[in-house]
Amino acid sequence: MPRKALVVDSDFFFVEFLSGLLEKRGYAVCKAYDGKQGIAGLEEGPYDILFADLVMPKVNGRRFFEFVRRKYNGHCFPIVAVSGTVIEQMDDLEVIGADYFIAKGPIDKLEIRLNEFITVLENQPGLPPAEKKILQTGGVFPRRDAMELLVSLDFLHTIIESLGVGVIIIDKDTRVINANPSALNVMQTSMVEILNRTVLDIFPPNRSAELIAVLKQTGRDPDGTPSAFFVGFGSRMLRVVVTPLRIQNVPSGWALALEGARG
Repeated sequence: MPRKALVVDSDFFFVEFLSGLLEKRGYAVCKAYDGKQGIAGLEEGPYDILFADLVMPKVNGRRFFEFVRRKYNGHCFPIVAVSGTVIEQMDDLEVIGADYFIAKGPIDKLEIRLNEFITVLENQPGLPPAEKKILQTGGVFPRRDAMELLVSLDFLHTIIESLGVGVIIIDKDTRVINANPSALNVMQTSMVEILNRTVLDIFPPNRSAELIAVLKQTGRDPDGTPSAFFVGFGSRMLRVVVTPLRIQNVPSGWALALEGARG
């Protein structure tokens, strides 16, 4: 049987480039274009190797790698971060969760380095490496605009994580793509356990009909007016405020705020 690879990146052309390189080497490739699709793609595994970007919509690389580790109990195939922001995140590599890091650069040089890298893995299988392996294509330096983007993303992430109100973000197909610690604490669960599950799976079954009705109502409201209902989680009664999300005026999902815990 051919080797199998999973490629996850929001850049369509990079996915095609890397998939083509792997297919020439005899791999059967599963493609995904964000971390959420990558989680779904794991069901087609197991794989011999996984490539993913660090900065992706919906589910970012760090959370995706965390999910992969949990799914395979920490023992799995090589996990490779191939990203344009590797150099800017050098100080955080230990917490990202990949085995190897490759900085994106000129395609011709990158193709050579990737082929050399994959050849080494095929000839010397073994996980994980003793140290984080970082490969550069040459001429790649930290960029101010990328650093500023990462700082901004970290700032927004920290705000959401620090809120005393539980926040759950769901995609337009009602699957969970984020939740902050306050929400996870209320539901007595972990991010990895609810990631990419439909929100109906994590709410009490007796509130499913009302939740569906509120999602439909807010999703159809052109003004994006929030709506609320009450739900019990264990001994806690919460007011759930549902707000539709729109990106460039296109419906993109919902934010659920869990307010007023008591009990």
